[in-house]
Amino acid sequence: MAGLFPPMRNPPVVQISLIQLAVILLAALALEFTFGRVVALSALLGGALCVLPNLYFGLRAFELLGPDRGKIRGARASQRAVGSFYRAETGKFVMTLVGFAVVFASVKTLNPAVLFISYGLCVILHWILVARLHATK
Repeated sequence: MAGLFPPMRNPPVVQISLIQLAVILLAALALEFTFGRVVALSALLGGALCVLPNLYFGLRAFELLGPDRGKIRGARASQRAVGSFYRAETGKFVMTLVGFAVVFASVKTLNPAVLFISYGLCVILHWILVARLHATK
């Protein structure tokens, strides 16, 4: 029976996050040369506030992080999987809120518009990457 079903692959959460980080770093570098350090730093921080909580969510939701790594398999683990997703989403939400609070409290030279635009573009990039990777399967 095991031969009928292919083995379950881990989701590409790390791959998506690395692509996002590369795009953010390139954009921040380009912004540094065109608009200056404040805009570049704001864009970098906005992107990081998107990528890091998303990476945490992906690793935690699919139990690729923590002591029970990779133990969610099969139909009997569905309750555990749902609980894992709820914990991951809660952690992601808290990380995002705390991240924005820390950035606004500690970074004095910040362009809030660029920070939020960068965050929003990073969210859209995440959606595109997930859809693209899902479509190629």
